[in-house]
Amino acid sequence: MTVKEGIEKYRDEMIQVRRHLHENPELSEHEYETCKYICEHLEKAGIPYELTPSKRSIVATVKGGHPGKTIVLRADYDALPIEEETGLPFSSKVKGVMHACGHDTHGAVGLAVALILNDRKEEMHGNAKILFQEAEETMFGALHALESGLLDDCDNSIMSHVAVDRDTGVFLCNYGVRCAKVGSVRIDVKGKGAHSSRPDTGVNAAIIGAKIVDAISYITAYEIPRNEFVVFSPTVIQSGTKENIIPETCHIEANARYFDDRYDEILSKKITDICEGIAHAYGAEVVVDYKGEGTPMINDDKMTDHAMELIARLYGEDKIVRTPAGLFGDDYAFIQKKCPGVVVNIGAAKDGKYTNGHNARMMVDEAYMDIACEFLTTYILEYCGVKENL
Repeated sequence: MTVKEGIEKYRDEMIQVRRHLHENPELSEHEYETCKYICEHLEKAGIPYELTPSKRSIVATVKGGHPGKTIVLRADYDALPIEEETGLPFSSKVKGVMHACGHDTHGAVGLAVALILNDRKEEMHGNAKILFQEAEETMFGALHALESGLLDDCDNSIMSHVAVDRDTGVFLCNYGVRCAKVGSVRIDVKGKGAHSSRPDTGVNAAIIGAKIVDAISYITAYEIPRNEFVVFSPTVIQSGTKENIIPETCHIEANARYFDDRYDEILSKKITDICEGIAHAYGAEVVVDYKGEGTPMINDDKMTDHAMELIARLYGEDKIVRTPAGLFGDDYAFIQKKCPGVVVNIGAAKDGKYTNGHNARMMVDEAYMDIACEFLTTYILEYCGVKENL
């Protein structure tokens, strides 16, 4: 059976799984039913698997018929807190939760890859593990999987990610640094509540919060050299309950992206100094919690060579777009540190309509799943010494 014949065999199941996951999304660290559903498909196919201690991630193993190295494919499957607005017939049934980053397709493609590899396992020199992973959106799911020890015997790794802002079938890839480190900050301002008719008796935390947001936004605009590629975005401001109440508290969250670990300390200090200065000037208290999360994703040269060469053979050199490092983040970077590997992004703009991830109207062209499945399965087979007749 060729890879293409395998895709024909399992396409309906792959699409069914994708649509089921899309209809029944679960947030990071709550993927119990998603995990159970994928396990049922693995059991039906006779593919052995183990759960991580959280019972939310799965490591399925396809053991080759001959000795060799082990490669792991990461397939995340968590959703986001977004109310879906796509109008799809299989739209989310869960209020306020949506697969708005394509992880439903990652899970479905990962399963299809496992099924095809399982049919071809006797040919393989080495093994393939498929990590169906929780909590990519929190940047900690991969760490939980690594801590489980279930990937200790893995030598290399690979993953793909849907790209809904690119034409279906286009591959985005590059050597070296692929994506950024993520920093997050939480700021809590405490003022003094009062009646809106007597603002002089209170300390308005909403006004102080607004001043802080304006001031910290200044950092990357004017204090970071342009060639440093640092992005800092305030994203959450919560304060007040009613228009005639001076709010006592204000909660602020912001997100940072950068390639250099030294910005953990630089941004933490600058943000803390600004927040404390403004809050104290207006008679308020403030608590700042800055965390540098994740690590930059770095594509392994040898694995990237294989990916580029395979894409060219399968689809043509013109389907490869060599992109610079991006400021997105992904906890697959932790897996890469232990198991050198490569990530590729694969275009999936439905009917040429470009959307964005983390968006209520994000749409995925399901035809992309055939391409992702073919690329990943062929890559793993060739890693395990099975040369496809392309």
